[in-house]
Amino acid sequence: MVKKTKKHEKISKADAERFLQDVPAEKCFWANNGWIIRNLRELPIALENMSDETFFYHCNKEKNDFYNWIKDVIGYEELAERIKNVKTKKSMMNRVKKAIRELENA
Repeated sequence: MVKKTKKHEKISKADAERFLQDVPAEKCFWANNGWIIRNLRELPIALENMSDETFFYHCNKEKNDFYNWIKDVIGYEELAERIKNVKTKKSMMNRVKKAIRELENA
């Protein structure tokens, strides 16, 4: 069971490390272009390099697979909420990078 954080909850160093570590192989984010994302640090790199077609396959009016993965697998609800309604790769990438910096400084 993944311990989740609530919005505006102070993140402990242990939680920050857990949010940044690799997830189990069966919980990786499998992008439809074949890329496999193993941890939060890999996500902005993947976003920067993926096509718009791949991004919109995973993030559109019907679903946001990135939100689901961050919330349900990583367990970082605050970041999931920050990216829940994002519509562009750049905006999502910037929010994820900011969260990573915050976690690295926890």
